[in-house]
Amino acid sequence: MKHLKENNETYFSHMIFAYKIAIHLCLSGVCLIVHGLFPCWDPPEAFNLESTCRKVQDWNDHAEQRKNK
Repeated sequence: MKHLKENNETYFSHMIFAYKIAIHLCLSGVCLIVHGLFPCWDPPEAFNLESTCRKVQDWNDHAEQRKNK
């Protein structure tokens, strides 16, 4: 598969990487929906917007580094 070769990944490493991102984003989404309904409740720090933005940048950096290997 062209995409896997371009990113120097196996099928399973790609799947695990994508699933980790998807699960984290889903949990962040649920936390933000609950926060929208109950503004007095603060989402856990790992799933707040600032932390999620940092995590997305880290994932992107990791993906870019794999391409350069």
